[in-house]
Amino acid sequence: MNRIKHYAFKTFLALSNVHKSVCRVFPNALINITEHSGYYMGIKNVPDIKNSFIQSLESLGYILHTVDKASLGGRGIDIDLKNPLTGQAMTGSSSGTAMNVFLNINDIGIGTDGGGSVLAPALALNVCSCIHGLLGKDDVNEGTVKRSTDGIPFTASLGILSKELSHIQRIIYHQIPLTAESHSHVNIAIDSAIDLPYPKIDIADKYTLSRQALIERLECLLQSYDIIISKEGPVDYHGFGESIFGHFDQGTQTIQQKANKGFIRVANMCHAMAVTVPSTELSTGYVLICRTTNKTVVDTLFKLADQLKASKDTLVEQYFGRLDQYFTGGKSV
Repeated sequence: MNRIKHYAFKTFLALSNVHKSVCRVFPNALINITEHSGYYMGIKNVPDIKNSFIQSLESLGYILHTVDKASLGGRGIDIDLKNPLTGQAMTGSSSGTAMNVFLNINDIGIGTDGGGSVLAPALALNVCSCIHGLLGKDDVNEGTVKRSTDGIPFTASLGILSKELSHIQRIIYHQIPLTAESHSHVNIAIDSAIDLPYPKIDIADKYTLSRQALIERLECLLQSYDIIISKEGPVDYHGFGESIFGHFDQGTQTIQQKANKGFIRVANMCHAMAVTVPSTELSTGYVLICRTTNKTVVDTLFKLADQLKASKDTLVEQYFGRLDQYFTGGKSV
């Protein structure tokens, strides 16, 4: 299938809205796609993502294609959408944006993350993501302080989702003013579940700690190390990580903890940059966290992310990657 036809199918799928993840489609996006350049972009249906930021990405060749459904009230789950892999309620709140990347409607998605709202949906669907507090800094009202469902104040960061880590890295390097001062040694600490030759840290309780306690743990680690790597998931498979549900009693709290959301719950609240990449396991991946604009550290983080990132799952791509199946009964055209 040539590139124009491939992108036409992306628009057809967005317009048909089979998975109920699209709020609005810009069909004219196809006019801007050529044989040589351009990628489709979706944005979460929230006011935080300003036109000037969208235009800055369009200057890189990312063409606004869809406005994506978000979970009602910014909930950690979206009871209106189903995770295409598990059939369970989709992880929120950048739920539709993550799904539209997973379904190949868009090449990248832009969401917002207060307490895991980009990172968790990305892990739930085995796609890549990144949040950074300086992303779109001039375009986000820095005075807008919200409270999480468990009462912790935060300011949301913008985040990027994509199946391709290269898209995320390109946007971060274009948008974030990285400093080039020397950094002779990058201190890295990793989850004991990760097979890399770096110092191991015991973070086995990352799923059961309260959010406030986990913030304090991550703050402490980031004072000692440049990069923290945690393996997390399967997200929202054995339980679902949503504080409204979890606050009722010990039983609901236990189910919430079984959602296996660790540092993804607090990375933004610690004013950190975080990147997620999928592993070979369902709804599971690696979370790489740093808190610096030093280019050497950020370069190292992306190199490690690329090293850890699993190859695309062949069966998943065969099933969900064939856009023509929605319109031709599965017959290739």
